[in-house]
Amino acid sequence: MKFCDLPIETQQRLNCERLNLHNRSINSAYEVLLYNQPGTRYFHARRHQNSWYDDKGNYMPFGGGSEWTLQYGCIGFSRKKQVMGYDYELCRGKTYSKSANGTIIPASVKTKKEVLSIAKAIGILKTLV
Repeated sequence: MKFCDLPIETQQRLNCERLNLHNRSINSAYEVLLYNQPGTRYFHARRHQNSWYDDKGNYMPFGGGSEWTLQYGCIGFSRKKQVMGYDYELCRGKTYSKSANGTIIPASVKTKKEVLSIAKAIGILKTLV
């Protein structure tokens, strides 16, 4: 189903929610979630442990290393079944490996500095640092 096929009230509600997504950005030690100004694109990075051992095989109780997994994509909508009828909500749509300005989005990076530099290169990071 296309967006223009939805009822007018639903379209207006989803557009208002989409425009308010920009205010719901997250920038913590383990997660970065950014939306562009119109609310059509998102950039999500999450930190996770990739190993509990160092390169020599020694166990490290605080983790051998972490990496950030990256996702960049567009905002879509999905149909959700309610008790009476259906409702529609915003969701993450198609993910991309390259941004519109030609920046390549890797699947994972090692540091948060790299995450923020990729977000700046995409153009989605303007106000949050």
